[in-house]
Amino acid sequence: MRLDQGSLIFSPQNGECPSWETALGQSREPRDDMPPYYFKAEGYENMLKGMYFNSVPLAKTSCVLGKKKLFVTASESYLNPEYQEIQLASKFDNIIVHFQNNTKIFRNTPIILLLTKIQDVNKSHYRRRSIKYSPHTTYDTIKNQESFEEIQRHYQDRLMCYGFFIEHFDTLHLYCVSVDDNSYTYSNLSLPQTEWTDWADWELKERKKNQNEILANSSQEDSIVEPPSQNQSFTPSQIIYYGVPGCGKSNKIREQLKDVPEKNKVRVVFHPEYCNADFVGQIYPYVKPDNGGVEYRFKPGPFAEIVRRAYRNPAEPFFLVIEEINRGNAAAIFGEMFQLLDRIRPEDGPEELSGNVYDTGWSSYGVTNIDVNAYVRQKSTDNPEKIEYDDSIPYGDKIKFINNTAVRLPPNLSIYATMNTNDQNVFTMDNAFQRRFKSKMIRNVLDENSAQYKTEIDDTGVYWGDFRKWINEKILLP
Repeated sequence: MRLDQGSLIFSPQNGECPSWETALGQSREPRDDMPPYYFKAEGYENMLKGMYFNSVPLAKTSCVLGKKKLFVTASESYLNPEYQEIQLASKFDNIIVHFQNNTKIFRNTPIILLLTKIQDVNKSHYRRRSIKYSPHTTYDTIKNQESFEEIQRHYQDRLMCYGFFIEHFDTLHLYCVSVDDNSYTYSNLSLPQTEWTDWADWELKERKKNQNEILANSSQEDSIVEPPSQNQSFTPSQIIYYGVPGCGKSNKIREQLKDVPEKNKVRVVFHPEYCNADFVGQIYPYVKPDNGGVEYRFKPGPFAEIVRRAYRNPAEPFFLVIEEINRGNAAAIFGEMFQLLDRIRPEDGPEELSGNVYDTGWSSYGVTNIDVNAYVRQKSTDNPEKIEYDDSIPYGDKIKFINNTAVRLPPNLSIYATMNTNDQNVFTMDNAFQRRFKSKMIRNVLDENSAQYKTEIDDTGVYWGDFRKWINEKILLP
C-alpha cells in the first residue's frame, strides 16, 4: 500500500510535520454508481487482512488524538467526536526494511498500526478511514517512537517510508527512500503487486485477470514442474487457497495438478474428528493369515505415505493436498510435524548434520519419529506378509536416510490446502501456522453470461445476478 508522501519520516526535523496517516480513499459524496463511502487505495485488502490477524486489545492501545494532542485509549476514542475513532489496533513483531536495494530484518522492533475513522459529522471527510502509524502510538509498554528510533539508528540517511506490504499475515515490509534525496519520482517508486480493489469494476478486472492467467499460464506459483530428470531441483510450495464456499478452491488445485500422475498426489480432508494419528499414522493390530497370531504394525496416514513416496523418488514432484484445512484443528492434527513446515531458504545456506547436507527446500528442522522413519525405509508396501527395510536410502548425492535420521520434508514435496473463510463451524488457525503458508484468495466471480446469473428466483421476476448486485450495494452502504 502506497503511503502519502512525507507521512512517515523516522526522524523528522527542520520543521517537517508528517501527517502519520494515509487515507483509504472514502469520499462523503456519492460518485456515479459508487456507494457514498468506499475504499479506493490499491493494496488496502493486504493491509486490513494483515492487521486483522495481528489485532491487539484496544483497551491497552493509546494514541495522541485531537487538536489538544491528548493521549486517548482506543476504547475511549469513540466517546468524543473531536477524536478519530480507533477501530482496530495491530502489532507487528516482524519488520523488514527495504532501502537502496538492501533489506534488513528487525526482530525486536514492533510497530503498531491503527485503523481510524473520522466521526465528526461536520467534517468534510466524515466517516473516512485511515491507516495511522504515529510515533505517539503505544500498546501496553510498546511505543512506536522507540521502534522508529531503533530502525533509524541503523542507517546514515534519514529514512522516509513510502509503502507498506504485509507478508504471511504477520511480517510488515517497509519500503523506504532517503528524505534528502530528490532524484526520484514518488509515484514511480516500486511496491509489490497487490490486488486492485476499486469497487466499481473489480469484477471486470478479476474476470480479465483470470482469463489472462488461463491463456498465458505464466503464474510462477501455479506452474507445475517439467518432466522429471535425475538432476532436477525443486522449489517446494506451501499455499492455502481461501475463499467463500463454491468459489472454486478445489477446482483451482485440480487444474494445477491435472498433469501430475495420481501416484504423486495424496489428498486428505480435515474434519473435527480427524486427529494426528489419522494424519501421520498409528499402530494397529494385524491378524496374520492361517491363524498366525496377532502382531502390531504401523499403519501410515496420508502424511507418512506422501513423505515415503517423495523420499524414494527424488527426481519426481509430489503433492499433499489438504481440503478444508480449518475444518479440523490443524495445529493438533499436524502435531510435532508442524515443525517441518519451516523450509530452508536460499539465503539461509545449507545445513550439515550427521553427514547429510540439507539445502534449499528441505525442512529447517527435523522430527524424530521411528515409525515414519521405518516406513520410509520399507522396501515395498505391496506384500504385508514380507516386510523388509533398506539400511539406507539415498536422496541425491548429499543425503542418506538411515534408521536414526530425523524426518524432514524434502524439496520435491509441496503442500496445497483449501480454507473456507465464511463458515462458523471451523477452527481458528493461529498466525504461527498461517505464516508458514502463502495465501491466495479465490474470488467468487459470477459471470454475467452464466446460467446462474440469468436464473430467475422462483416466479418473482428477479434474477440472481441483479439481486446479487443490489444486495452488495446495500452491504457496502454505511
